Amino acid sequence: MLQLKNVSHTFGDTPVFSGITLDIGPAERLALIGENGSGKTTLLRLMAGLEQAHSGQVTGRARVAYMAQLTELHETTVLDAVTPPALKEARVALDASAAQLDHGREDDALAFVQAEEAYREAGGYLFEGLAAAVLAGLHLHEDMAASTLSGGQKRRLMLAQLLLSPADVYLLDEPTNDLDANGVTWLEHWVQASPAAFVLASHDRAFLNAVTTRTSELERGTLTVYPGAYTEAMTVKAALRSAQERDHAAYQRKRSALQEERQLRQSKARSANQYNHKRARDADKLLAKGKAQNAQNVNAGRARVLERATARLDEAAPPKPFDDRRMISLNLPDVTSGPTDVLTVRNLQVAWGDQVILKNVHLNVRRGERIVLTGVNGSGKSSLLAALVMGTPNASLHRSGEVRWGTGLTRYTAGQLGEELRCTVTVGEALLAANPMLTPHQLHEVAAQLGVPGGPANAVSHLSGGQRTRLTLARLGVTRAQVLVLDEPTNHLDLQAIEALEGLLLSYPGTVLLATHDRTLMRKVATRRWHLENHQIIDV
Repeated sequence: MLQLKNVSHTFGDTPVFSGITLDIGPAERLALIGENGSGKTTLLRLMAGLEQAHSGQVTGRARVAYMAQLTELHETTVLDAVTPPALKEARVALDASAAQLDHGREDDALAFVQAEEAYREAGGYLFEGLAAAVLAGLHLHEDMAASTLSGGQKRRLMLAQLLLSPADVYLLDEPTNDLDANGVTWLEHWVQASPAAFVLASHDRAFLNAVTTRTSELERGTLTVYPGAYTEAMTVKAALRSAQERDHAAYQRKRSALQEERQLRQSKARSANQYNHKRARDADKLLAKGKAQNAQNVNAGRARVLERATARLDEAAPPKPFDDRRMISLNLPDVTSGPTDVLTVRNLQVAWGDQVILKNVHLNVRRGERIVLTGVNGSGKSSLLAALVMGTPNASLHRSGEVRWGTGLTRYTAGQLGEELRCTVTVGEALLAANPMLTPHQLHEVAAQLGVPGGPANAVSHLSGGQRTRLTLARLGVTRAQVLVLDEPTNHLDLQAIEALEGLLLSYPGTVLLATHDRTLMRKVATRRWHLENHQIIDV
């Protein structure tokens, strides 16, 4: 269906990946994972023919459809936006040829027959019914203005465009972004039922586990393919890494032994060459000198043999396991426990302008609970979190009722668009905003562990995507706040960072309020769930 042979690509003078060889077979379900910035989107665009590889070949006769992470939606209706360009052209040609039939010419009749056949092959006679079914399944109305859609609706529109564009291979870049649980479930069923092949770049572990059969990982410029869906593939990777660590440890032990023996032989050779001839009797001086010379030669020769053996060992040395510095570690005081009753809410009503989002809400939160907010797009998860932590009046968001936090509690709040980082200029300021008690030495220590050049004085705006991700996790790791309020914290995180966040939340001793669509994170972390539906909160 699609084949990559020794494909390499660079961005300016910087290599993105090299030597990639990959076959996409019929009905393939291939996951594509990797850190942010590793080149996943670039690789998908090469497969789609939207970019050219700097070396190597991308071949195949399959029809390819590509869905990008972001797309521009112009002033048009939903139905027009999902109509394939080829069908639009065929429809225009059919209408033009039909208008010429009144002339009664044979050539016009032949042109109409050809145009109608092209329209039929483009799926014209079936399209309206198919489009109506797809749009209904995705809860989109064909007359809606595409430019006014919400983030989740735009993602569903992009999926509808893809579904209604016949292809043999679908390339999907983060297809579950902005989709609620119902949208993701619909997408899973579509992928599972389709006879086409799929390459799916996604950070959604539950989605990948549900639909994929192989997993490819872009890591430090190399693509490695593992059998199985994400969880099975990562189990295989962990076993391979464990074996790699054992092999490297054995290599280090053997090399150390060779080095130790070589140094001992060199020391003996030097000692033999520096013998004290005055200690030998006159008759034995020549014999003693010969013995010393012989000892020097033997030990020096053995040292050279050991040096060559070390060089041969180094040539065949197993690769050193990669040291992932995603999470930082500092000796910080424990989070203080704080009051038992963390939050009390009575008769809360939340509205955006004149639109009521939530009403008659009563909640109680106790220390140590990890509460996950769920609900469809637009149900009010972000509005609820914003209302709970709102300290000053907001021009759009209105809150009434009682919201009472425990006395003396400190909170750490993170928005889904990373707003908290935008308010800081340097790495040091970002860390101090999370924990004002950090010392200058600790700020430099964190910056070093993050791999940030320039230390705490480096500007946040100069950080790469991966460095910003690590800084976000570092802020969560160093905060001593007793409550974490996190709105879609997995947005823009890669899979490894999401799993690091998961471990951090599981070990966090305080209270967590978390809005997320990540079903795996939800399942592993939550001790309670608030489901938002019909302006109400159902405590699950």
